[in-house]
Amino acid sequence: MADSVFSTVARYQQQYRGLVNYYRLAYNLYSFSRLKWVMETSLTKTLAHKLRISVTQVYRRYRARIQTPYGPYKGLRVTVERAGKAPLVAEWGGIPLRRNMDEPLNDSPDRVWNDRSELEQRLLAEQCELCGARTRLVVHHIRALRDLERPGRTAKPAWVVAMATRHRKTLVVCPTCHWAIHTGRPTANRDAA
Repeated sequence: MADSVFSTVARYQQQYRGLVNYYRLAYNLYSFSRLKWVMETSLTKTLAHKLRISVTQVYRRYRARIQTPYGPYKGLRVTVERAGKAPLVAEWGGIPLRRNMDEPLNDSPDRVWNDRSELEQRLLAEQCELCGARTRLVVHHIRALRDLERPGRTAKPAWVVAMATRHRKTLVVCPTCHWAIHTGRPTANRDAA
């Protein structure tokens, strides 16, 4: 009700056109004539209530013949004149319910190239990021990078340095290194070896 007459007619037409064009290849497209009647009834009653006139008066005020490739169709047309510009025109109707077999059919959507996430690539490397071991791998995770900066800690362990330099909250490690991280023991560093 808050929209203008022009935008109301344009919105109804857009919805109806989109639905009909989606089913353009259907053999029973003519069955949308019932939907057209329901939508037109809704549109005219909405306009009548908005303008405080009868439905008959809506038809009299906005009646139009809309030209289509299959001949003229009855419909509604709202024109908004603008100073120094072409008028805005919104039409209801004029969409033929004829099956169009010439429409291109593209049933194969475009291929989506989805790269693996960085964590997934690190897991698929199948190598501990601390010692280089190739045993069962687990992921060590911290809540936030700021947790790595503990006051009073003099020498940072190898796992803290590895996470801080990469700016990552996760570290792919072997079970031995993971146990060492949680118990506070030194971990093997493959860069030092």
